[in-house]
Amino acid sequence: MTLLSRLLIPHWPSIYGFALGLIVANLAGRIASRQWSEGTVVGDLVGVYTFGAMAAVAVAAGIWWGVRRRRQEITGELLVIFVVATLFTVLVNPLIARVDYPSLDGVFSQTLIYFALLALSGWVGYLIVMALGVDTYGRELKATKIAFERKANPKSA
Repeated sequence: MTLLSRLLIPHWPSIYGFALGLIVANLAGRIASRQWSEGTVVGDLVGVYTFGAMAAVAVAAGIWWGVRRRRQEITGELLVIFVVATLFTVLVNPLIARVDYPSLDGVFSQTLIYFALLALSGWVGYLIVMALGVDTYGRELKATKIAFERKANPKSA
């Protein structure tokens, strides 16, 4: 399997889409905060909405992968999205939005905060799917239970 065919796996467009959604949510927040300074009430509100938008995209990613992939595959795929999106939002988005580039300690703190936000939100999305029983493991358990019930009582099935 070549690197190009590995990058073009059929479910990778959704991975690219979620990473792009995370990056665009942060970029929109940075551009909006450039209009209103961060010390104002509106600037702080923009920051809260930016974090909320990024968390919502990460929860959606957790739900998306929880329904479609096995538990073992989810972590590796979402980890790639979250690391790339975190590094891009911390290192590149300030340049695109033309805002002040953070200091070195700001880069490290933003990296940790964004990654923790994305990882926790993705986990919450997966927990929602698991609680509803629509993840692949939950569906397998339901199918096994139905099969055992049919085998135990063939006349009632």
